[in-house]
Amino acid sequence: MNYTLKTFVARDGERFSQLYEANASGFPLFYPTAFIARSIRPSTTHETQKVYLAAIKRVCEWETSRYIDLAKRFHSRKFLSAAEIDDLTNCLRASKLTSKASVISNAKYNTYVVYAAGYIRWLTHEVITDSNTHEVRDAVEAQNTMLLEKKKRKVGSKAAREQRIVSLSLPNETRSRLLDLFDQPFEGVRQAQNFGHRLRNILMLRVLYETGMRFGELLSLKLKHLIEASGIDSAYLDIERNHHDEFDARLHQPVAKTQGRRVPISENLEEQLINYRDNWRAEVPHVGFSEETFIFIVHRGGRSQGQALPKTAFSTGLTNLKQMFGALKPLHPHLLRHDWNYRFSKHADREGMSFEEERTLREQLMGWVPGSHMSTRYNRRHIEEKSHVIGRKIASDTARILQ
Repeated sequence: MNYTLKTFVARDGERFSQLYEANASGFPLFYPTAFIARSIRPSTTHETQKVYLAAIKRVCEWETSRYIDLAKRFHSRKFLSAAEIDDLTNCLRASKLTSKASVISNAKYNTYVVYAAGYIRWLTHEVITDSNTHEVRDAVEAQNTMLLEKKKRKVGSKAAREQRIVSLSLPNETRSRLLDLFDQPFEGVRQAQNFGHRLRNILMLRVLYETGMRFGELLSLKLKHLIEASGIDSAYLDIERNHHDEFDARLHQPVAKTQGRRVPISENLEEQLINYRDNWRAEVPHVGFSEETFIFIVHRGGRSQGQALPKTAFSTGLTNLKQMFGALKPLHPHLLRHDWNYRFSKHADREGMSFEEERTLREQLMGWVPGSHMSTRYNRRHIEEKSHVIGRKIASDTARILQ
């Protein structure tokens, strides 16, 4: 039996998903729906709920393929054997994309194991009426422990992995090509109908480059969030926490994961955004002009023309840019966030900022809470780079003394 995940938007803008039998109409699966509604939905984002349901979907597929009904098994106080747990985790590990790797990544697999174990543990307590007895409680915990022990251990040190992440930045060739496109956004465009969405795509990349905001935050920018320069104040963009936005009609709503904040932008970007808003965007049929409508919209004809841009549409546009400009191949939205932090560290050096000042400013501009682990990561890398420079100088002094 096949299962499918369906997503809905409530009247108040909340997104929620449910698991259904693929070829059956009517109600969602009872136990997965109850688990999400009572245990997961009140304290997690919709994106996290979808990952839970993806793991539970694999559990349900395993049940069907092995002719097992977990609810009935647990009600009869029959728990999973070691062999069944091995088999289940192998199904959690298998890749659904046959054209690529035969298994999913360790990180994704570990998440599935934890979420599947949480659901199965909940299910046992749900269907066993006296689950608090000593015997049953011990059996449930033993089953849960066996499942969690199937997680894959990470190879290499945590510090080394973090170092690789925070050291990411744009290759010089990619940066040069990108800066050229910021100045000449229509380069290589031949057909008139392609000018509007080309400008939109380049502006979106420029916003990411100048501010380091997350991709979801970029897609959530509304007309009211562009604050033009006035007097001595430069232009800036407002980033708001926007979970369950009732004005966002996108089924899979992009959301801001970090704190709300204001981020400054350059004069050139401000001019380009105003030009896009007042000319190119304004000419698109069905577009909205209220403060709650989104800056970046669908330009091409169709039912979604004039509406907020979905993630997939920008991904397609970025792929087309990479095909046209080979130097952009390493580019992806989150790399621009890493690169912003790399440039910020360099600027902090030139300004002679203290460690504390650098951390505080970075946290504010990135939307991290004070004392954020991510901020500490980037500052640690900065300290290591400076220590290497000083270390080389000391080594050179020693060489001269020996001579």
